[in-house]
Amino acid sequence: MKRTNHFVQSRGVVTCRLATGEEVEVPVVPGLLKHPTLDQLREMLKDPDVVKKYTVAALCKASWPVLRQFQRAWLRECIAEADLDPRRRRALEFLIS
Repeated sequence: MKRTNHFVQSRGVVTCRLATGEEVEVPVVPGLLKHPTLDQLREMLKDPDVVKKYTVAALCKASWPVLRQFQRAWLRECIAEADLDPRRRRALEFLIS
């Protein structure tokens, strides 16, 4: 039997308006938040608090091909809140800069 590996892929982009009035575009990647379906995730990502949590989760566990789909300025803003291993933090700060 042949085994197929499915790699994490973005299923579109959602734009969210933050409390500051700034708009942030984030890719919709199922699996970064555990339980929502794809449609639920799209709806949830319109809330600024969820977008922040989602981005921090991405910084903690997503690979670089997924992270590079986020706006780099937004990743720089969220990395301070992420609980990262020091080596991963240094690597991500280098890649984001």
